[in-house]
Amino acid sequence: MHSRSRGTRLMEGSFYGLYFMGQNVFYYLLLTYLVVYFTDVGIPALTVTGITLAVKIWDAVNDPIFGGIVDKVRFKSGKFMPWLRISLLAIPVATIFLFAIPSGIPTIGKVIWAVVGYVLWDTAYTICDVPIFGLVTVMTDVQTERASLISVGRVFAMIATLAVFVVVPLVRESIGGWWMTAVVLSVAALILMAPICFAGKERVKPQAQEGEVGLKQMFKFIGQNKYLLIYFSSFIISGGLNVASVLHMYIARLNLGDESLMAVIALLSVVPSIIAGAFIPLIVKKVDKYHLFFWCSVASVIFTLIAYFVGYNNLMSVYVFSALRGFPNGMVGVLMFMFTPDCAEYGHFKSGVPASGLSFSIQTFSAKMTAAIATAAAGLALWAIGFIEGEGAVQVNGINDKLWAIYLLIPAAGTLLSLPVFSRYKLRDKDVQVMVKCNTGEISRQEADRLLEGRF
Repeated sequence: MHSRSRGTRLMEGSFYGLYFMGQNVFYYLLLTYLVVYFTDVGIPALTVTGITLAVKIWDAVNDPIFGGIVDKVRFKSGKFMPWLRISLLAIPVATIFLFAIPSGIPTIGKVIWAVVGYVLWDTAYTICDVPIFGLVTVMTDVQTERASLISVGRVFAMIATLAVFVVVPLVRESIGGWWMTAVVLSVAALILMAPICFAGKERVKPQAQEGEVGLKQMFKFIGQNKYLLIYFSSFIISGGLNVASVLHMYIARLNLGDESLMAVIALLSVVPSIIAGAFIPLIVKKVDKYHLFFWCSVASVIFTLIAYFVGYNNLMSVYVFSALRGFPNGMVGVLMFMFTPDCAEYGHFKSGVPASGLSFSIQTFSAKMTAAIATAAAGLALWAIGFIEGEGAVQVNGINDKLWAIYLLIPAAGTLLSLPVFSRYKLRDKDVQVMVKCNTGEISRQEADRLLEGRF
């Protein structure tokens, strides 16, 4: 039976959500504005593509390595909490450095600064990303509580998204440009991330063998975890083509004629996402999250295609379809991170290797890889349509229609391509709950196999 000591408390859950809010201020600042920032300071769009891909070679190395470190290293104060405390200063410092490229230095100097700053930022972000997602597995072993914590985290992350989308275009110029914007947001994010670092509790103690995960066991865990591979293959296909997240400000500047209108679009698209996401814990009690995720993805594609054909000349129609797309996108945005704990439990059940840190490192690697691919794809697309770098540069005729097409059609194609892969994911919520009971020793392996009817 589960004891009260293995459940979370309301304040602690709120702090968990606040960390995600602060973390995602950093994440969406880079996801949404890094390409804009690089091109504004005079780095060509095609070079931006190269920078992004080069940095992610390091990312491809450091995420799995760090996931293994998290599973092997055991601090006296816990498995995940010490890493979160380290991240408190590492991420703000790296962010401020990245956004401090001097405008007067030669282009090659800007490129070197961008690469170094991006590598430092990526490393600092890795230090926090695996532990904050993995923390849910040691805060509680009750699956419904885990789902609620992840949902709270995603809703708070959406609030951060809204704040970054709205605040940056409204105040960036008035407070002194990109660097001062990065400073202000970094300080605010640090304040939000701090409480859980000192109030969070790791209640679920690891089994004796956990913390002794070697390289051979890591490969065994991943090799026998087909649903981890299926899910994140789908994840990368869909997210990697989501260039809309990078092109928002270009759309506001060029198609709508006013950078500040991005704030309005953000309100109309993210607020429905927050509302939809807030109901996820209630809905997944009645509906398996696999089905909800699949059909919300289909709805998102339908609204996106309609928005493309309606066009951007009527501002009201842009607003309407931004809001309509927000509801299924909000559901997907919350649900997408609920599958990793299930994959971790499945991997433990199949391989006997308790490597939750490795599972979440695959998630963080996939999330950052999709951001990198989307950023690179957006830069490549801008180059392909003839975009001219430099803040305020005069663009070539006809670029607006091309920008609108890549803004909507590429993400829709990514989602459509990902769904056949995702359809092969057969793990369901009721199955995972049985695996949790087996992994924690509440029931025997024989009893688990009986309940699962030999399907896994």
